[in-house]
Amino acid sequence: MMNSMTQLIRSAFGEDDVVLPPVVARRRKRLWELPSRMHCPVIGTCLPVSQLRKLARRAGVYQREMSDFTLHSTMVGYCDTRSALTEGIQKYLDKRYAAAVASLGRERGEPAILAAWQQALLEGDDIAGVLWAAWTHPDLDEQASNQIYGDIHMLSHQVGASVRADLRQLERIKQDNMRLRAEHEALRHGLNEAQRQKERAVAGLSQQVADAEQRAALLARREVELADALRRAGDYETLFRRAEAMAQRIESLEERNAGHAQRARNLEIALADVEADRAALSLALETALGIADADGCAYPDGRGDCGSACPAEARLLGRCVLCIGGKTNLVECYRRLVETRGGRFLHHDGGQEDNLHRIDVAVASADAVICQAGCVSHTAYYRLKESCKKLGKPCVFLKSPGMGSFARGLAALSGDAANADSAIRLVD
Repeated sequence: MMNSMTQLIRSAFGEDDVVLPPVVARRRKRLWELPSRMHCPVIGTCLPVSQLRKLARRAGVYQREMSDFTLHSTMVGYCDTRSALTEGIQKYLDKRYAAAVASLGRERGEPAILAAWQQALLEGDDIAGVLWAAWTHPDLDEQASNQIYGDIHMLSHQVGASVRADLRQLERIKQDNMRLRAEHEALRHGLNEAQRQKERAVAGLSQQVADAEQRAALLARREVELADALRRAGDYETLFRRAEAMAQRIESLEERNAGHAQRARNLEIALADVEADRAALSLALETALGIADADGCAYPDGRGDCGSACPAEARLLGRCVLCIGGKTNLVECYRRLVETRGGRFLHHDGGQEDNLHRIDVAVASADAVICQAGCVSHTAYYRLKESCKKLGKPCVFLKSPGMGSFARGLAALSGDAANADSAIRLVD
């Protein structure tokens, strides 16, 4: 069609008078054409871990013992070159984010692309799709790509800061939970004591009412007897005075009975108020407990005892256990768990603040190593793995930094102690 159009134009204006502009093909960038530093955000942000595992299995690079972090690092390393694996990733991302690619593909020029990216950041909708569509857009140069890279890098820091803020809030909720538990226990004790006092008061009032009824019955019999005596003796004046005295006595008893009845009603009202306060406090406590227990604390009774969250008792027999990484607020819990199992504890944060070069020294000083794989850098992960293989130290890599996962790692190390061999393994 292009040749026919060219011939038509040249036949109309003359072959020597027509100069056609060169046709410039506009093609989106491919994954392996992007700078290497962009591969980690693309794989981590745009590609779900489940799909990443499928693609790795099809390409023959997936191993069952791979953690999510190890799989991510391996796949990022393959993105520098074109291969069946990277073409599969390219095809999947184009299909998954086809709407974002089509929408951003209609834009021309860097300002329009950057404006669409900023709008996605502001709204928080489909950031992964807009990131993929923007970085592969043919109009985006290196400077604009670096600007988007800086935005997605700072976004990851903001997400991390939000998680840390949530952890601090959770700690405050736990403290409030303990305080509410203590207040609830004190109130429950007070309610029990008030209940016992009420029961004693009601029993006393019941006895007083029974005594009053007996005295009233006795007075009624005496009144009948006096009436009979009056009819027999005829001493009306004496009987009248005795009757007045008895009437006054009856009135006094009735006033006392009325006072006791009022006191019983007051006690019942006070008890109802206490019951209402207890119900309100129990509701507040249950609400606080529902928030605080969502994290699944490994020490629910607050006394440093693993409780049901830990597996069967593991014996470390005096071995020195080195923990790499992990949550900062759980380090003391890791230490207590190791010491209660009969071991000694060392810790290295995996390069967050401690020097990475100290990992080799720490591994040499320990008898066994537990690594929180999700809480250490790529460099620290591979350095630790190489050092353990070189020194023949047993090493367990954990997917989760929780106390249950750490206890299972200790149980695995205890199994290594019983078999007297070294191994590097992954524990869920």
